[in-house]
Amino acid sequence: MLGCGLWIGTIGVADAHTQATIDAGRGPVPVLIPDGYRAEKPVPLIVSLHGFGGSGNSYIQYWEKNKQVDAKGFIMAAPTGTTDSKGRSFWNATDACCDKDKSGIDDSTYLRAVIESVQSTYAIDPQSIHVTGYSNGGFMAHRMACDHADKIASIASVAGASFPKTHRCSTHMPVHVLHIHGTEDAVIRYDGGQLKNYKSNTRVPHPGAVESVSFWAKHNGASLVAETIQPMDLSDRTPGEDTEVMRFIQSGQSPVTVELWSIAGETHVPKMNEDFHDKATKWMLDHRKVNAE
Repeated sequence: MLGCGLWIGTIGVADAHTQATIDAGRGPVPVLIPDGYRAEKPVPLIVSLHGFGGSGNSYIQYWEKNKQVDAKGFIMAAPTGTTDSKGRSFWNATDACCDKDKSGIDDSTYLRAVIESVQSTYAIDPQSIHVTGYSNGGFMAHRMACDHADKIASIASVAGASFPKTHRCSTHMPVHVLHIHGTEDAVIRYDGGQLKNYKSNTRVPHPGAVESVSFWAKHNGASLVAETIQPMDLSDRTPGEDTEVMRFIQSGQSPVTVELWSIAGETHVPKMNEDFHDKATKWMLDHRKVNAE
């Protein structure tokens, strides 16, 4: 298990990618460049966001071990959040999570600068920019979809949460959203819960998994009636087809997809199998910017 990240199971030796750095104003951000990258051929970008107390370096290790960068040919950036008064790194994503000092730091603008710094250094397909995150990073992925829909094609949030029903995004441009959550998560609860702030000593509510995807279905103009897809086996903790898939789709030539993967019996630190890394990464890369085809 990588700090506050995911359990990555038994995965083979990493492929022959290159590690580099970019700087978006807060120091070096590690970047993985796939083997075979050529400047004349733009590739997708995935920005991977750590959980509360985690680091970008731990997520570099995560992506090296799951081997998706080389297998699918995308660039991956793993920034690190700001350190709070108790020495733990965080992203200021929503009122619930996780600027516990109420510093007001603008991580949304910073992460857009990370994306643009990678774009200025490498050949990035502008229709295939994606953000994924775990826990606090999952909250931040939802925030990025809300604030930067002009830039981001899709997000994948693991054990995070979106916004209350009353929240308004800066634009109505749609973003594909995948929300992944264990039904037995006792930290960011599947059915919704509360998180504590240091300064106010109060608890701020966060929506549950179904409410999080319903927010995006409504925002994207998708049908609020979800269809159930064939279940999947994504967890090493639970045998068999442990993951129920709920999908909202907006009809049209370039449909916008909002999807929930509910992993039965999984906790806040899910023990994912190898299929998870392939399927979740493929989901993001398959969901390009709307009207880009």
